Amino acid sequence: MRYPFAIFLFALCSLFWLDASAQQSQFEQANNLLESGEFAQAIEAYQSISRDGYDSGALWLNLGISYMQLDSLGMAKYSFLKASDFAETSERATNALEFVNERFPRQSAVLPQLPWIRFLETTQQTIGTTWLSLTALFFLYAATLLLIGSWFRADLKRFFRTSSYVSFGVSIVLFLLISILTYRNARYDTAVMVDRQETVYQQPSETSATVSTAYEGYTMQVDYKESETESGWFYVRLENGMYGWVKKEALKVI
Repeated sequence: MRYPFAIFLFALCSLFWLDASAQQSQFEQANNLLESGEFAQAIEAYQSISRDGYDSGALWLNLGISYMQLDSLGMAKYSFLKASDFAETSERATNALEFVNERFPRQSAVLPQLPWIRFLETTQQTIGTTWLSLTALFFLYAATLLLIGSWFRADLKRFFRTSSYVSFGVSIVLFLLISILTYRNARYDTAVMVDRQETVYQQPSETSATVSTAYEGYTMQVDYKESETESGWFYVRLENGMYGWVKKEALKVI
């Protein structure tokens, strides 16, 4: 067992139950395999549950633990990143990610994000398009009501109309922000390198010039629009700001 501390730290607090009785039984069997150190079998069991359509933070957290014990650190990082999207496992997954990231032999240079990209990603993670849509609709309805109110209250007509224009302007800005976030969500995604290393090419061909080399655990941004015409390849942006083409099988998209 290569990481006994990790098992002690993460496994004991991450074994959850599934709602459906059949999946609950499968999940319990997978947990038993994990606890008994049969990590390859545990991975197969958890993946079987996932293929049946069940998705949970506990499942991804336990998958990450299993991969980590088999030294498949790229898959472990991918699994912990998936687990971090669930509120019930976010904190533990974050701690696990720090643990795994320290064990990669090669670290990627990271170019600081542009302020507007950081703003968009923070907005998406903390608020989301659903709440933004509701807020935008609230201001749009408020603008309509204030405009109607200005027709019946001559003494407050200027105040109502000004407030209506401001509310309408806020709703337009929010709808624009929602459109940008929706577009980014559809076009871009984050992926993790799960192979030991892979060449990043200038064009989607192994005979093309080499841009860089990506190693296990590197995260990168996948551009679906650029990639849609090339079967078997992803057009990516590395964390150091370089762009290139990587074989799809080398990556796991989060």
